[in-house]
Amino acid sequence: MDMRIVKKLALLSASLVVVSGGAIAVNVPAIARDFPEIPLPLVESLTTMPSLFLIVSVLLSHAIAKRIGYKKTVLLGLITVLVSGLVPVFVHHFWAIFLSRAFFGFGIGLFNSLLVSFIRHSYEGSERAAMIGLQSAFEGIGGMSISFLVGQLLKIDWQTSFWVYLAALPAILLFAALVPDIPVEPADVSGQPQQTDPLSTSRKGMDREVFGYLALLVVAVMFYMTITVRVTPLMLADGYGDATDGSYILSLIGIGAMTAGFLFGKVFGAVGKYTLPLALFGMGVALVTIGLSNAVWVTGLAAAFCGFSFRTFIPYLFNKVNSSASGNANAATSLLLIGFNLGAAFSPYGIVLVERLFRLASERGIFFLEGTLLLGFGIIGGGYHFLARHAETSAEEV
Repeated sequence: MDMRIVKKLALLSASLVVVSGGAIAVNVPAIARDFPEIPLPLVESLTTMPSLFLIVSVLLSHAIAKRIGYKKTVLLGLITVLVSGLVPVFVHHFWAIFLSRAFFGFGIGLFNSLLVSFIRHSYEGSERAAMIGLQSAFEGIGGMSISFLVGQLLKIDWQTSFWVYLAALPAILLFAALVPDIPVEPADVSGQPQQTDPLSTSRKGMDREVFGYLALLVVAVMFYMTITVRVTPLMLADGYGDATDGSYILSLIGIGAMTAGFLFGKVFGAVGKYTLPLALFGMGVALVTIGLSNAVWVTGLAAAFCGFSFRTFIPYLFNKVNSSASGNANAATSLLLIGFNLGAAFSPYGIVLVERLFRLASERGIFFLEGTLLLGFGIIGGGYHFLARHAETSAEEV
């Protein structure tokens, strides 16, 4: 096999465990039975705890990398994930498990944003866009595979199911052996080190445009998560599906998302700047379709298309900020990752807030409203790019 392809696979292998934190959600009932003295919401927080500590380590990862090196920081994060992920296999003490989940999230955050730095440093142009898309696809593959294995190992007992985090071991070995280190970010032309404050808005810091992307990302993530939170209650309320059908719908979202990751490079190469508005428009169409649907198969196709559109939207943002000349791609990447996790973590509360604000009475209402808003965002974004391109063409002719 071509060594260049092998190195790409080694780099992408680390992404297989990025979204595996929630894979143990199916363990919650069994863990709750083993620890009856622990309140159920606290047991349920074992699935969300990693996201909170991920946010902390994302903010620190580049500073740590500048001290010990980028490759060592990625390996440190992967080793932390491996060790903390396996703690529940050997320890039957709730608070030790609780603490291990916090370290698990911290480990993910240590290397998550750095993987984009490796891609930015190692690849350019369409190849970079394709790699960012593949990273998204590998995250989906890892999340689905680990979730499936957890379900199978749970048949033995819930502690055994945590062996799935051995998946981090081959990633450690491949990354250590095959991925070359990258240099610490150099100083800019003025001789001053680049800024690493993700909240900087100075000329040499992050482009203000990133904050617009951040706001759009939080909204899009919240709307996307509506399918996860509300599609099963919708089917139950309207009598055309059950909880098992809901699990199939979630699987179809993952399939759509993985497909988008593999095809992102080609999609971006074909439509360029229109990728963002088309992705938002596609999400809008999918959500409105779910709001109209009275059949499981229609809802499933719409969910898959929403997953495809969403995972086209996400790599576009990361590719955009990492191709920018603003000089602070690391901070921009970190901020987008924080926005993604905040949007996902607080999506149930955001959905309730939207329902109360617009006085939505039915389960279908939230899908209609969010879908319509995304359709509007897509149309406005597409119109803006069309007018801007028309203006440039007119100026060139003059």
